[in-house]
Amino acid sequence: MKTKTLIWISIILSFVGTCFVYSALPESIPTHWNMKGVPDDFSSKQSIFVMAVIPAFLYWMLIFLPKIDPKKDNHIKHDKAYIKITASIIFVMIALHWLTVLASLEIIENVSLFFRIIVGVLFIMIGNYMTQLRMNYFAGIKLPWTLANETVWKKTHRVGGIGFVLIGLVSIVTSLFQTHLSFYWFIVSAIVVILFTVIYSYIEYTRIKK
Repeated sequence: MKTKTLIWISIILSFVGTCFVYSALPESIPTHWNMKGVPDDFSSKQSIFVMAVIPAFLYWMLIFLPKIDPKKDNHIKHDKAYIKITASIIFVMIALHWLTVLASLEIIENVSLFFRIIVGVLFIMIGNYMTQLRMNYFAGIKLPWTLANETVWKKTHRVGGIGFVLIGLVSIVTSLFQTHLSFYWFIVSAIVVILFTVIYSYIEYTRIKK
């Protein structure tokens, strides 16, 4: 089965499943949790349908944007990697949607644990395919110097890909510790990786220009 077909089937099944469980949902459902995993914001149960259609809208946008990219020829070259990244994002959005549903039905209590595991898997998936992305304006690490030089683009995404995998691993491992401080480890690792990648990218650009 093609990945694109699987994505649409997943989106449709998720929406149908949402319709099926809708009547069982409480009138007010949690839509945000604090760092301790305690819900601190709620919406009416009707908002669950908005969450259910977000993956479809997001998928359409991710498929449409490459068509208007000035470097759209490069999207053809990295199409397999791009669709894998797209699928990862959509599946994670669907998973987060159902995490909300299950939390609303009080089937899952430790939302923070599952959330960080899901996000961690997303970072790992993106990191694995990031190195295959060709220069473009919509996907990847788009800095002035990565868009100015193809060699810098490739080196930056090689380093960034490793960094994303590390962030994902930190998110998954720290989620096993039942403390809100573990969330800070995720934030710190993300900041360190992003800063290191940006600085590395700029240094490579200036070195090549010399």
